[in-house]
Amino acid sequence: MPQEVEIIKNNIKNLKETKIGGCKFFTGTILSHKVTLTQSGIGKVAATIGTTILIENFKPDFIINTGSAGSLKDHFCIGDVVVSTNVTHHDVDLTAFGYAKGQCAQLPIHYSADKNLIDQLKSVLAQENQNYHFGLLCSGDSFVASEHATLKIKKDFPEAIAVDMEAAAIAQTCFMFDVPFVVLRAISDGANNDSSMTFEEFLPIASKNSSKIILMLLENL
Repeated sequence: MPQEVEIIKNNIKNLKETKIGGCKFFTGTILSHKVTLTQSGIGKVAATIGTTILIENFKPDFIINTGSAGSLKDHFCIGDVVVSTNVTHHDVDLTAFGYAKGQCAQLPIHYSADKNLIDQLKSVLAQENQNYHFGLLCSGDSFVASEHATLKIKKDFPEAIAVDMEAAAIAQTCFMFDVPFVVLRAISDGANNDSSMTFEEFLPIASKNSSKIILMLLENL
């Protein structure tokens, strides 16, 4: 969403915008780093298209997926930062063929985030007065806005800490192209019956917190 990338976009020097396949790519520099900021749209198909174009046309060394997420843990607060150790799909079910919940055919159960990027983020977050959590993130092509949907995800993936609509598609694409990745998002809602209201209200807080950590990470790379 535009709100989720605006802060980072405003920090890019020599900004150039390119549109390919319905996606927007903002290139330039942040500090000494050449960066490409991608605005792909909402959902897993849009995220896959955007990530594939990014990899094929802009050749990134690594990919950081940022934005907002819904909490799957009762003790998480709005604005808390969540970082992926692993990522999976919560709406994929090939268990009839012997696969685990969330596992696509002939692919891993989970997609593991890059250890070096995780370690870098741990170092950055340790310097901040910011609540943060590392763990499994899961994605699906629905905005989770009911207790029923949340309970099902928690039952299928009890270790998952947050839910979104793009991260698993980005992670799977990175896996298939052998590009290191990590997901860093901030909590905008509780993935419950109030989510549609709280998401709009708290998205600016989530966007600010996730963007701040991304910019700090770039300072430390």
